Amino acid sequence: MSTIERGVSPSLPAGFEALEMFLEEWGDLETEDERYQLRRRKSLEDLKLFYDAVTPRLEDVFRHLDQFEYGPLPRAEQGLFRLALGLAEVAQAVEVIGHPSVPTTSAQHTIQISRPRSLK
Repeated sequence: MSTIERGVSPSLPAGFEALEMFLEEWGDLETEDERYQLRRRKSLEDLKLFYDAVTPRLEDVFRHLDQFEYGPLPRAEQGLFRLALGLAEVAQAVEVIGHPSVPTTSAQHTIQISRPRSLK
């Protein structure tokens, strides 16, 4: 079970209001694949805008989230956590690849990881 609910609050904790403009797109994504697919659809310029806004606040984000015990986060913190996860995906495109997707690979992830079935 996920410790983060879909449909996170449209606001962030106090002090992070400048990042709220990114919540609609990045705040509701639960999986790495969802974040990767959004990254692929965005322009590099849009990714840089997100990167440039969130990166300087990352230490503050971690400091804030570290105040909470492991487990479900309050709704505003869920959005903040998901922005940090989005940054992890976007940073690859901005810092390493220089493109929203990996140009030398297929456009889609081709491996689906699932739980093994019982061999009964």
